[in-house]
Amino acid sequence: MLKLAILGFLSDYPLHGYDLKTRVAALAGHVRPVADGTLYPTIKRLDEANYLTRRTAPGSVAAPRHMLEITQEGTNQLRRWLRDPKPVFITDDNRWYVLLAFLRHLDNPREQALVLQKRLAFLSTPAVLFMDEHGRAQDAEDITDPFRLGLLSIHRSSNHAEHRWLEKTIEELNNRAGY
Repeated sequence: MLKLAILGFLSDYPLHGYDLKTRVAALAGHVRPVADGTLYPTIKRLDEANYLTRRTAPGSVAAPRHMLEITQEGTNQLRRWLRDPKPVFITDDNRWYVLLAFLRHLDNPREQALVLQKRLAFLSTPAVLFMDEHGRAQDAEDITDPFRLGLLSIHRSSNHAEHRWLEKTIEELNNRAGY
């Protein structure tokens, strides 16, 4: 998720490490804070893989800063990750949001639609949030706990809204692609 976010943000424009960390934290940090001990080794690995480069730029007030820029190889890798995401990027909401934030960098509308169709297929599979003592799925009618009912209500509501958005966007993308 972090590698995708780094390359995604650098596809927008070059950034220095602190700006990159701030943007990643704003996107996913409320759920998974980004520590320097995680971010900078990941940047180093992406640099070693030739997915990004570093250059020195004058600082606005202080010392020169190291700016990070995505390479063509990094752009190609980002597009591969977007085009064919691992299943966890479809099923895990936090990873899905990161993928969705950068799906525009996949230039082909048909390819974008195919990724959205994977998410729609996942959302169309009935979710089992709670089970009884025998391991059977509990229906909402069987749940009396107000907090679990609230969770079910929120889940259904957001699932329904996302489902509608996905269907509409898939249709628009397929129309653009001539399907």
